[in-house]
Amino acid sequence: MKALPLYFFITSVFAATTSFAESSFEQELQQGCAKVKQYAQAGKKFYDQKQYAKAVKQFEDQAAWAHFCQLNTEESGIQVTDRDVEIANNNVGLSYAKLGKPQWARVWFLRNKDTKTSQYNLKQLPKPKLSTDLQGIYVRANGFGQWDYITVKKQQNRYLVDFEGYYFGLRGLIYGPNLGSFETNMPITAKQAKYRYEDCQIKLQFLNDPQNGQKIEVEQNNGQSTCGFGHNVYAGGTFYKVEG
Repeated sequence: MKALPLYFFITSVFAATTSFAESSFEQELQQGCAKVKQYAQAGKKFYDQKQYAKAVKQFEDQAAWAHFCQLNTEESGIQVTDRDVEIANNNVGLSYAKLGKPQWARVWFLRNKDTKTSQYNLKQLPKPKLSTDLQGIYVRANGFGQWDYITVKKQQNRYLVDFEGYYFGLRGLIYGPNLGSFETNMPITAKQAKYRYEDCQIKLQFLNDPQNGQKIEVEQNNGQSTCGFGHNVYAGGTFYKVEG
């Protein structure tokens, strides 16, 4: 009997593996999306009991999966509206406000900054405290209720600046994100920092926003370089300080 070509065998195995991966993804997706209402109910229960730290965890899961399921509606079979995602984000923000973390609350409300609910909740927060000390954690909204981070620490007469960024593809909440990071430093008296990798240049400017607090405006000029990041990871944007 004539042997089958090797490439046919390899193709068959690849097709089977791909089919299994598709089936596994759909199963995890449907299971996760089925829990969105459970996260919301559990969060409300803890919120009403004034257990705000536990409420935050449930509402964060609600926010992450609501957005993820919305973008994967065809495979999840569950309809999630923009309003559902907005409510989930505001639930997290309200819980952080109750925990006495107004800056974390602020960035969650800012995820839907143009809606009436978010605008109302933003007005209820105390004015942000501005400081000459740049140390702290700064965040920028990423997909599926996630965040990119810049951490600033003081070391002798310099600030150490550490960026951790992510790119979540359409299936990123299950398969995981692409990662990117860099470290740089600047004098303690400075308000600007720079990072260079090959022909990639990144500039960071520290500013005070009377309305939303301390922030870092980041500009990234890629050139032909990926900046050493994973695919589609990007550092540019506005990062708000959420912790000192």
